[in-house]
Amino acid sequence: MTNLNALRAFEATARKCSFTLAAQELCVTQAAVSHQVRQVEEALGVRLFERAHRRVVLTDAGTRVFATISRAFGDIDSVLREVRAEGENKSILTVQVTPSFGSRWLARRLHSFWAEYPEIDLRIYHALPHEQYDVRRVDLAVKWGSGNWAPLRSEVLFECQLLPVCAPGYVRPDLPVRRAEDLLHYTLLHEDNYEDWSAWFRAADVSPAPGLRGTIINDSNTLIEAAINLQGIALGRLPLVREQLQQGLLVSPFDLSIRCEGAYYLVYDEKVAAGDSFVKFREFLMKQVAAG
Repeated sequence: MTNLNALRAFEATARKCSFTLAAQELCVTQAAVSHQVRQVEEALGVRLFERAHRRVVLTDAGTRVFATISRAFGDIDSVLREVRAEGENKSILTVQVTPSFGSRWLARRLHSFWAEYPEIDLRIYHALPHEQYDVRRVDLAVKWGSGNWAPLRSEVLFECQLLPVCAPGYVRPDLPVRRAEDLLHYTLLHEDNYEDWSAWFRAADVSPAPGLRGTIINDSNTLIEAAINLQGIALGRLPLVREQLQQGLLVSPFDLSIRCEGAYYLVYDEKVAAGDSFVKFREFLMKQVAAG
C-alpha cells in the first residue's frame, strides 16, 4: 500500500514537472521527493515519469494515475475548505491572479468588494501565467492567454490594447516623436520577445520593419515599472496602465494602439461555479470591467 505522503509527492512532481519545484512546495528535500515517487513506482510496478535534464515528463501510466489522484486531492481539499468556512461562519474564496493583474487592476478595486460582501474572506495569491491551475487550492483564477484550459471552464474578462507608454519627460525635446519611426531613437522595452513591437510598427506602416533589439522582460508588471522609472518605452496593456496614464505617471508618446494577441480570462472548475461566493465575486469583476 502506498502512503499518502508518497502520493502527494507524486502529484506535486507531476503538476510541477520537476522534483525540485515539488520539493519546494512540500517543504522537503529533492531527494525525499524522488524517494517517495520511486516508492509509488515500485508499488505499482510501472514507471510514472521519463526523467530528463532538470525536468520530468509523465508516461502514459503516470498520466492516468495523476488525473485520478489530482481529482481526489482536489475533492478532499474542497471539502476541508467548506467545513473550515462553516466552522468559522465565513465564506472563503481562493483566487489566483497574475502579478500584473493583481497589482495594477484588482488591488485598487478590492475595497468595493469588501464593503459590499464583508462576509466573504478572499484568499488571493499570485502565480505566473504558465503555472497550472491547482484545483486543490483555487476556486477561481484570472489568467492571461487564449482561453484553452480544458477541462476547466473559461470566459473572457477583458481584452487589451497595446499602447506605447513612457515616463513624462523621457522623450527629449531635441528628439521629438512625430512619426512612428522616431521611437527607434529611444530604448524600447520588450515583453517576452520582440513580436509585440514588430506588430506595432507594422500597424504604423513602418516599412521595412525595423530590426529590433534591446531588453526583454518576461513580466508585464516589471516592464511598466521600468517605463515609469525612465528606462525606456514599453507597450502597456490597457486597461492595466490606464490609471497611471490618468495620474500622469505615464504618457503616450505616440497615440496608436494595437490589439493584444490574448486576453484576461476567468478560469474555474465547473463544480464551484454555482457557489454563492463565486457568483458574487464573478459579478463584482464583471461590473468593474463594465465600469472601466
